[in-house]
Amino acid sequence: MPDSENDVQGGLTWKILKQVFPVAPSLRREHWDLLAGTGIAEAQRNDDELFYQALLHKFRRDGEFLVDLDRRFLGSKKKKDREKAFTYRARRWLRQQIPGLSEYDDILEAPADLFGEATAERDLRDIVADMRRVEREAKARQAPLAEERWKSAGAELRSLLDELDRPTPDAVERIEAAAEALLEAGGEVRKQAAELERSRVDIRVLLEALPDLSRAAEVLERLEALEAAQLAALAEIAHEARTPVDALAEAEIGLAAKEREFERQRADGAPWSAIARQAEALAELEAERNRQLASVETLLARMAAASAAVEAGEPPARPGPETGKRRKARAARRAEEKQDAPPAAGSAMEEDAGEPAGTAGPPLPASWNEFADWCETQLGGRLALSSRAFGSIKKARYEDVELAAQCLAWLGGDYRRARLEGRGNSLQGPVPAGSGVRNDRSGGDSFEFDWQGKRLRADWHIKNGGNTRDPARCLRIYYCWHEDGDGGQVVVGDMPAHVRSRVT
Repeated sequence: MPDSENDVQGGLTWKILKQVFPVAPSLRREHWDLLAGTGIAEAQRNDDELFYQALLHKFRRDGEFLVDLDRRFLGSKKKKDREKAFTYRARRWLRQQIPGLSEYDDILEAPADLFGEATAERDLRDIVADMRRVEREAKARQAPLAEERWKSAGAELRSLLDELDRPTPDAVERIEAAAEALLEAGGEVRKQAAELERSRVDIRVLLEALPDLSRAAEVLERLEALEAAQLAALAEIAHEARTPVDALAEAEIGLAAKEREFERQRADGAPWSAIARQAEALAELEAERNRQLASVETLLARMAAASAAVEAGEPPARPGPETGKRRKARAARRAEEKQDAPPAAGSAMEEDAGEPAGTAGPPLPASWNEFADWCETQLGGRLALSSRAFGSIKKARYEDVELAAQCLAWLGGDYRRARLEGRGNSLQGPVPAGSGVRNDRSGGDSFEFDWQGKRLRADWHIKNGGNTRDPARCLRIYYCWHEDGDGGQVVVGDMPAHVRSRVT
């Protein structure tokens, strides 16, 4: 029987599934040959409660059904039809509910604790994960099944040819049917062989771009011996690796160019302040290169582990999401590396405030009552608060006032200088103010606001991680870059709470 709403208290209910995956009556009618498998009568398919309860019951217990349903939409040539697929809508809904998921290209790579316990978000993630498992297992079965059909069809044709003495109409018809079955099976085998070779080539191209990494060489040595299931597992990881590999290459090119520029300025006897700025920019680029390198090495380790498991006769397994403990350990290592690294000469706050290198930064506000005055005194001319932001600060409930101030100091310092140098868009990612704090485009949370008679749009925001909208713990600083006669400054549209927008 379908689940009732009481059966899934605190988890995914039929009402939430309806929000996540709305299926119009016309679509129910169009795909009823498949949807009839939910177990409800055709006369009841337009009853939303019965339909979505039955759909949820089926989703929880039959991953193959959901994969087949998704293929109906994903196979369309029209983008609007493909966007009706369950996986597309589930990922979009989850990212709306959990802002921290924007940090992950694949939601299944996000830490499990980000989805909460016994929540609709966790249930939905588990359903998507089960779909992924079913798809991988189906791919692993396809090659041997096609090979078996090919062998069977060949044996059937040979048997007919051996048994028949003369070409009667019936005999010719049977031979034609057997030959057609053989050709069809052969075409499937040829298609799968081509797909496997493409996967092998794609993996090889990716790994050969990383000649200095031992893990890449380790996987390359095993690549030719891997079969369908193993290649499918490696191809999936390789797909995830493309983004950090490209980012690593870009970071290394930028770092090499900046190193040449730095050495040229030193040789030309450039002013100390210019050399200091170049040194700081060089350190930032090196840190970004190291972050991307760590991501690539993590993915290569997964590929090496999968290929090693194959050699040992074990099924390839997809590692589970990073746990909170592992994430904290990684953050601790980064903090230690940052402490051990030599300090960059001349920070943005020191240069803009006219303080010598090595002096302590300005004191941070201890409460929201002091916050606006602190912004005007310490960041005036470099960062401004809109009237909307002033109003929000007066009634702020966010508890970590100092962290919010550190984020604004970064915006008025490092970020502003990067914008003036024409590289502001490169500062998307972690903010050196606190663990889990990021700078990203606002996307669907962007909004317009008034400032000094102008209409501006807050299209960037600083945010902290975690699956929470609790105003005491959720930090959001919405802002934009505004050029003026003095070069430009950051204008904060709202803070420190999450705003309501067209997607929230």
